[in-house]
Amino acid sequence: MWSLPPSDSVLHFLSLVALAAQAMTAALAAGRRSMDWLGVCFLGCITALGGGTLRDLFLGHYPLAWVQNPFYLALTGGAAFVTILVARLVHRLNLAFIVLDAIGLVVFTMTGCDVAWQMDASLPIVIV
Repeated sequence: MWSLPPSDSVLHFLSLVALAAQAMTAALAAGRRSMDWLGVCFLGCITALGGGTLRDLFLGHYPLAWVQNPFYLALTGGAAFVTILVARLVHRLNLAFIVLDAIGLVVFTMTGCDVAWQMDASLPIVIV
């Protein structure tokens, strides 16, 4: 019989998908502005990892997520670079990117609340 994976592994998988989708969305925006491949990858990393980095800095949560796990940096940079190679095909998947972006916002919100809650922040801080 089938069993469901633990919710932590599902959330982790969704966060990886969300990071890649955010990096790809940023890469498409950078490509529309005719940035070079290094700028596209850099913007993809900043867009995907920037919110969590600011959250960790404001809360004093060290090491930063992407410093502790450099795979996140490689994933976002790689996703942005792959987007450069398949940009013509990716434009046709606009609805998929909207759905993945929405999932990403939910996952990032849940992760941010979880980090703040684990650091014993007060409820208003967790909500913000």
